[in-house]
Amino acid sequence: MNVLLAVDESCDFRAAAQFLSRIQLPTDSDLYLLHVNALDEWLRLGTAGRSLHIVEQIKMSRAAAAAKMRHVLSQMEHAFLKPSLAVHSFVTDGAPGAEILRIITEYHIDLVILGTRRRSKISSFLLGSVSEWVLNEAPCSVLVVRGKTRPKKSTKGLHILIATDGSSDAKEAIKFVEKLGFPASTVLTLLYVVRKKVHQTAQLVTTDGIQPATFRKLAEDLLKVRGREGAKLLETTRKALKRRELKIVENLAFGHEAEEILKAAKRTRADLVVMGSRGLTGLRRFLLGSVSNKVTRHAPGSVVVVRKVHQPKTAKR
Repeated sequence: MNVLLAVDESCDFRAAAQFLSRIQLPTDSDLYLLHVNALDEWLRLGTAGRSLHIVEQIKMSRAAAAAKMRHVLSQMEHAFLKPSLAVHSFVTDGAPGAEILRIITEYHIDLVILGTRRRSKISSFLLGSVSEWVLNEAPCSVLVVRGKTRPKKSTKGLHILIATDGSSDAKEAIKFVEKLGFPASTVLTLLYVVRKKVHQTAQLVTTDGIQPATFRKLAEDLLKVRGREGAKLLETTRKALKRRELKIVENLAFGHEAEEILKAAKRTRADLVVMGSRGLTGLRRFLLGSVSNKVTRHAPGSVVVVRKVHQPKTAKR
């Protein structure tokens, strides 16, 4: 697996780096660390008509910042380096979103990891201008990390919510989870949402504390045929995961997809929500109301939107 971690000086980046350190990537993976020195419009325009001395000071300041980040990346290389993981680092100039997308294409990235927002207060009016850009345009899976950093020696398991609907995208999300290693005592919650009409009342059935047969009966009693089909899909998904070392809980909700995923994320205190992208392309990705976009915008924790990568897996060394 080829993984790209976008590096800046924000708290969100530190949370992203720590999150990455708590999961185990597949053997022989490549990790690419990227920092982009943003060529801010105000800086380029603000130098017009100024003295050469001022321009040189700005150039020196940017060079110093780049040198500082190269040092940071060098330290990170040593921190992440292990026999099963090759680590590479880059410092580039340009628009952060565009540079991230360029590296994704050039190095055949399978997963890009980034924080929710940059240091600029202006960019934080959105999910984060860079995060939003990459989430909409990246051809690979995107992990947007949101949350506080944990103590360095934390061994606490993760709470992971996997939203599934039986689609090909949802199956890709399951395959994605299968490739990763998680800390002991991690809990996986599988969620399937049966869509309700506006006038109907939201419902929730869970296997937490009850037998599978009781769960299936409750699901069918409450939601009839769709409940039975949903329970069957959850059981099939659980068997497909083959994660016997982890606790797996099945949730069947009756409601609207994005709302129920967000409620489940809050209820389970999910560190990570895993979901498929639903394969949206072109302008459709920008429509408000997209389930993956809405969940990524409003989830209390981190979200990974899984996309199937159709490009070669050979990375540049």
